[in-house]
Amino acid sequence: MGKIRVLHMTPPEINNGVYQYLFNHMKYIDQDSCQFSFLTRNRTELMKTKAYEEYHFPIWSFENTQRDSSDGLRREIVRILGEGFDAIHLHTSLWRGFLIEEIAMEMGIPQVIVHSHSTGADFAAVEEREKVLALHEAYKKQFTVEKATDFCACSRLAGKWLFGEQIPKERIRILPNAIETSKYRYDPKVRERMRDRLGLRDRLVIGNVGRYSWQKNQEFLIRAFARARQKNGGLFLLLIGQGEQKERLTGLIKELELEKHAMCLDWQEHVEEFLQAMDVFCLPSRFEGLSICAVEAQAAGLPCFVSDRLAEETKITGLVEFLPLREEVWAQKLAGADICGDRKWMDDEIAAQGYEIRDAAKRLLEIYRGK
Repeated sequence: MGKIRVLHMTPPEINNGVYQYLFNHMKYIDQDSCQFSFLTRNRTELMKTKAYEEYHFPIWSFENTQRDSSDGLRREIVRILGEGFDAIHLHTSLWRGFLIEEIAMEMGIPQVIVHSHSTGADFAAVEEREKVLALHEAYKKQFTVEKATDFCACSRLAGKWLFGEQIPKERIRILPNAIETSKYRYDPKVRERMRDRLGLRDRLVIGNVGRYSWQKNQEFLIRAFARARQKNGGLFLLLIGQGEQKERLTGLIKELELEKHAMCLDWQEHVEEFLQAMDVFCLPSRFEGLSICAVEAQAAGLPCFVSDRLAEETKITGLVEFLPLREEVWAQKLAGADICGDRKWMDDEIAAQGYEIRDAAKRLLEIYRGK
């Protein structure tokens, strides 16, 4: 069998879980036997990533949208798909059209894969969010099994969100947001080094990793943390990420006089080392498909408090507790948290649930081979 050529259609936002998912898998898929290419509106930023430096994968750019110029989009996509791909893998969170899927099916691309990665619309403005959601629901009702060969999702909830009743449940493959579990394994030496480096040796560190956005809901966490500190003065809040709400969050930390008790860092290259320094991981998201960061936190042996709006698959281990998004509930939980210096290795348990990247990469390759 010759080299399989896969074209991934990806979001324009580079610091996105979709890219983390793909870059995680690329490491364990032989690029000589299966070459990944990317179709995106943000070629410039994608070329700045470490993954591009390592793999130099082909990037195809397109300009038109189905809403503004369906004819222009059709011409662009027909030209690109005419380069000879064995599969097109469309990564999405919201329906805004499915013309590309229709074109790929018309052209006889062997594998046309639609992959749901989320369960909501990340727009803080109510009017904009409602407009986007209305469009999403309208397109969802029109989507049918004839428009793709494979239907995938990171969780059952993400599958229901994108495909609704239009696609039979048995046709939807759940592809776990897998990780290299050993990379996150608890290491007391790394923990001690990182806590010294951050000046947090004697603090109880509450952590969060994720894009600074309405979806991830860090503002809620900061307010709950401020209430918890009134009962437990040893708490420290460590936020890691980047995004449009960073300035708003740093302003809130100052407003609540938490400058000495909270740190709002940019994205960090070695997140796994920062997870070692934490005692509790918090994910108060308004919605998620299935958070890769929550998988990583469990692999690091951290107790995890997560929003009860998240998919049940988030609970890979007994470390996860679902909480309603009420400040007083989270404040009480955080105030009663303990320093987590004696953590277990979770590799085997997480791998057994299908979240080991080596196994996940093999399953993904089987889809590209039509199995």
